[in-house]
Amino acid sequence: MKRNKVPKQTRVFRALTIFSSGMGAAMLALWALDMAGMTLSSYREAATFGAIVLGLASLAGAGTAHAYFAGGDDASQTYEALLSVDSVTGLLSRSGLAESLDGYVSKGGGPSRMNRFFLISLDFDSLRDFNETYGLETGDSLLRVFGDRLQRVVGDTGLAARTSGGEFVIVLAANHDDRELRAATEALLGILSLPVRVGNASHSVFWNAGVAEIHKNNPPMERILRHANLARTTSRATGRGTWSIYHPEMSQVAAYRHWIEAELGGALQRDELMLHYQPKVHAVTGETVGYEALLRWNHHQNGSIPPSEFIPIAEQCGLIQQIGDFVLRRVCEDLEQLPDNISVSANVSPAQFNRDDFVANLGRLINGTEIRPDRLEIEVTETLLIRNHSEVRRLLAQLRELGILLAIDDFGTGYSNLSTLNELRFNTLKIDKSFVDRLTDKDPAASTMVASIVGMARSMGASVVAEGVETQDQATLLRAAGCTIMQGYLFGKPQPLSAIKHHHRDSEAGPAGALPAVPQPEFLAAAS
Repeated sequence: MKRNKVPKQTRVFRALTIFSSGMGAAMLALWALDMAGMTLSSYREAATFGAIVLGLASLAGAGTAHAYFAGGDDASQTYEALLSVDSVTGLLSRSGLAESLDGYVSKGGGPSRMNRFFLISLDFDSLRDFNETYGLETGDSLLRVFGDRLQRVVGDTGLAARTSGGEFVIVLAANHDDRELRAATEALLGILSLPVRVGNASHSVFWNAGVAEIHKNNPPMERILRHANLARTTSRATGRGTWSIYHPEMSQVAAYRHWIEAELGGALQRDELMLHYQPKVHAVTGETVGYEALLRWNHHQNGSIPPSEFIPIAEQCGLIQQIGDFVLRRVCEDLEQLPDNISVSANVSPAQFNRDDFVANLGRLINGTEIRPDRLEIEVTETLLIRNHSEVRRLLAQLRELGILLAIDDFGTGYSNLSTLNELRFNTLKIDKSFVDRLTDKDPAASTMVASIVGMARSMGASVVAEGVETQDQATLLRAAGCTIMQGYLFGKPQPLSAIKHHHRDSEAGPAGALPAVPQPEFLAAAS
């Protein structure tokens, strides 16, 4: 490793430090003699004694200087060398990458003298889960495996570093042909995504990558790394195992995300968050049997902001718990203003559900109102079921003891199995909109899938709700498959509580809970 030269300013500072220390020692010796009562009979004796003291102090200072300059550089360089290498994987550290980057680019990436240079940011986002489940030692073992894999692929043709946690960085040179970059990035993702063995089990691992080009003006590494990380974040939104190349628009998106994060905290204080309710309708009678509570944000300056934009950010920045508490509290309050035969379902995020005090807080909310617990339905996603199964089972059992209904949202998009569903005893399965969208006369497989879900739900004593019903053809095929409760724009868009209350007041003369403002689909009229 290159020997780092000590800056001139540092040497001057050291010399001044030693000189002042020597003079201080001499003055201290004279003061000590004076305090001891020693008298000097003449000026010559005093001068002689002072010269002796100063000489001894100079010798001490010289010895100190020798030790300081001779050993200090080696020690500091050894320390700097340790900082430049990641202690877990043996790859470059973040600081080591910054030191090596300029030299690598100036040399053209090696003997081949390439024209373009790219920084590739790779992220193993499941490292925290592995650490929590198997311990830090196992997590470090995985990191070493990944480091060895990268080193074998990159070799001496590029730079390989671990910059933080499960984040690795590769710097490679390439020609103008973008196919080389694509091949290199996909090769890195391919080698990293090979299964890893933990104990006696083999585990799949998933990675995403972001790529940023290093231009000739050599911007600071932190800026290049930030661009690559933005590209990686963009790729993660499209699915696991994908990668993206940075372009300036990504910085604008990131700025918008930071703005949402900053404004979202004040949205609760400014009372900008509100609930709208979308009806669930019985497919045969047309009766409204319940609603789903959907969160809306009306910003005081920018107007309506879609949940798809602010909910993921709230989950990442930790505000989802406050927002989730607001939703459940408002649902309980609004249920008191709706007819007794109407229930309301509310989505609960995994972060909120896994809180130690979630069930206790929910019980206090319900006890603070006069509503029956079975008028509230908690919706969780399938992905929640595959994480810490025993803990999820315990929490769901506690919710059932309170009398609260349980639903699986977006059913069919996760990995739950029949034994898990039967054991956890859900009240409702909500068929994901992606299945409903495929329902056409030309796709009989989709109808068969829906019929299978309905039959499975009935065997477990659960009801089925089809989400995202927008056409009469979809409703007809769902009814033929046995689904009797539907939700979607065909039956009504989400509305605020005031509108829902108005509809129910107007419908008191008609069927209980009906929503006459929503036109009855033709297939319902034909069925009646």
